[in-house]
Parts: sequence; structure tokens; C-alpha cells
Amino acid sequence: MAQPRRRGPAAGTEHPVNAAGRRPVVVSGSAIRHANRLCEEAVPDASRMSCVGETIRIEVPEAEFLIRLARPTATSTRLRIQAVFRENRPAGGTWWSSWEVDVAALPGSAEVGRALVAELTHSRASFTSALADARWTEAA
Repeated sequence: MAQPRRRGPAAGTEHPVNAAGRRPVVVSGSAIRHANRLCEEAVPDASRMSCVGETIRIEVPEAEFLIRLARPTATSTRLRIQAVFRENRPAGGTWWSSWEVDVAALPGSAEVGRALVAELTHSRASFTSALADARWTEAA
């Protein structure tokens, strides 16, 4: 009897790296509808991203994001976002943040995709700005 094949970390194997040096994007469920837009618009520098079921995980150089798509009503989606930002220097700091955003659209809609892009873009820019301000204050 043939043994089932296992894939990924559970089998102790690594996923191959594509030509750009990135690991493949894993997708299924409603989150799949946002993978391309996120890669192209919000996180083109992602080192890893998975969209499984209603959960999106993204790793970029300065942060990790965990986003859950919830449906508080039949016609809306709640984005539950958790972020960990890390300063890229010796003895650098780490900051945690979480927030929620309600979008009047279904989880797989373009409106939710636009909201995801806007939230990730804004949070990354805010962190970069706050970090620059902190470094300027330290130098003064």
C-alpha cells in the first residue's frame, strides 16, 4: 500500500524558491481573491505570503501581518489585522499593533482588496515615518 505524500514543513521539506528568490504563494478560500493585488500593490517585497481560508499571513522586511477576514453581517467584512514591526538594526525594537476595519462588502470583493492594500500601505508608511522620527530624536 502506497504511503500518502506529504508536502511542506510537516514532511521536513522546503518549498522551492522561484526565480525572484521568493517562496511560492499558498492560496485557498476567500483570501485567494486578494493574493495578486496584495503582491502587486501593497507588498511587492514580501518574502512570504499565504492566503488560506479566511486568513492572510504576510512577511515583509520590517514586519509580519496576520489578517483575518470575518463576516459580522451578511453584507460586510471585518478585517482583523495584527502586525509586528521590527527595527532592522542591532538591539532594534519591536512593536506590536492590532486594529479592525469594517468594509461594506463581501470578503472576496474588490472593495475588500482595496481596503487591504490601503491598510497595509498606510501601516507600513506610518511605521517607517515613526522610526525615522525616533532616530532623529535619538541623534539630537
